[in-house]
Amino acid sequence: MIRRLNPAYERLRSRLEDCEKLIAEGTLIHRGRNRLYIVDTCGVTLCIKKYGTPNLFKSFAYRYLCAPKGLRAWRNSERLREAGMLSPEPVAYIQNNRPWGIRESYYICLYHPGRTLYEWGNQPLGKIRNAIEQFAVMTAQMHEKGLRMRDYTPGNILQTEQGFILVDTNRMRCGRVSIRRGLKEMSGLWMQPDAATFLAQTYAKARGAQETAPYEKAMRQYRKRFWQRFARRHHLSNEIIHHDLDGTQYPFDLTATLS
Repeated sequence: MIRRLNPAYERLRSRLEDCEKLIAEGTLIHRGRNRLYIVDTCGVTLCIKKYGTPNLFKSFAYRYLCAPKGLRAWRNSERLREAGMLSPEPVAYIQNNRPWGIRESYYICLYHPGRTLYEWGNQPLGKIRNAIEQFAVMTAQMHEKGLRMRDYTPGNILQTEQGFILVDTNRMRCGRVSIRRGLKEMSGLWMQPDAATFLAQTYAKARGAQETAPYEKAMRQYRKRFWQRFARRHHLSNEIIHHDLDGTQYPFDLTATLS
């Protein structure tokens, strides 16, 4: 059942009413708990996110107690766009119910080709310096407006010709964001120590800090905690490799980033 449809895409209604048939015509680009599909239809390219069927408790909660993930993604993308940030335009939210809760749901937005930030992992600072500076300023502007992404991970940020596009927005929060909170949100990004220091320095300046050294130190501490915990949880000791949506492999040297 279509719960929400962007009026600009009313012409897609008949196609969206059978979402399973639509995604069968598309390309699966991510297989996991949730699945992502790219579909060309009626002159537009859509990204369709099919959420995994929730357990009994969440199924009930998402129908009767709180907004489901897809609906939150829609609302948060609108908030970001209204604040001047880049996020894919929402097209539709579809939700199929059962008597006690949600069965499956789909969030549909326009598709934007781009490169994720995973490619920053082992890159020398000189090669990505300009991109990091632009990213730091964009993030500072977002945080100044009281918006922060709890899943501020490499795969949820796309580099495009238009700028950085924020995707997978269902876990966004609104409220005051301190400089240290902002740095902590970015501690899980893939980059080496000098790049992370430059990110912290540029971000702090963009937030109005007169002295950046304390924030550079804080960033090193946040990153050390994050990656040590990550390595223990996933039983890693040296290098991890991410396989991006287009099949590109991006390595990340944990030993170097924790030095």
